[in-house]
Amino acid sequence: MRRSVRPVPGRRPPAERLLSRLAARFPPPGMREIAGVPLAAPQAHVGKHALLVTFRRDGSAVATPVWAAPAAGRLYVRTARSSPKVARLRRDARVLIAPCTARGRPLGPPFEARAHVLGPADEAIAERALSEFYGRGRALFEWSADRLRVDMCYLELDPATAE
Repeated sequence: MRRSVRPVPGRRPPAERLLSRLAARFPPPGMREIAGVPLAAPQAHVGKHALLVTFRRDGSAVATPVWAAPAAGRLYVRTARSSPKVARLRRDARVLIAPCTARGRPLGPPFEARAHVLGPADEAIAERALSEFYGRGRALFEWSADRLRVDMCYLELDPATAE
């Protein structure tokens, strides 16, 4: 947990539902095809942005561009606890990760990993990795989420346990 943050349980970012529906309807070219690309070797670093692909109940892939920071052979992501990707991860921990642009256009082949939501004891590792990797740009973005008191969580993506 970040210092001096008092999230409201269940609080979502403003217009989250509307923006996620628009993103699903008008994805950047290449996002829908990412699940059909041959897998690459697992890696613990993808660049500034990563395309996180989770799977719905029916098996269809949902790709989301995220900020992912490497640390100790894993990748860490911070997201809203009420986001649909967290619900999909709780049901199916298998994810695909690929390097991408800020808008979500894949830049390389995906690799498979396992993801889970971190508990409060492990959040400090994830926060340290993200703040060191992204610096002030992320700090400004996270400051706004903290002021809105959005209920956030950290995801740990482990490429080593994908088998």
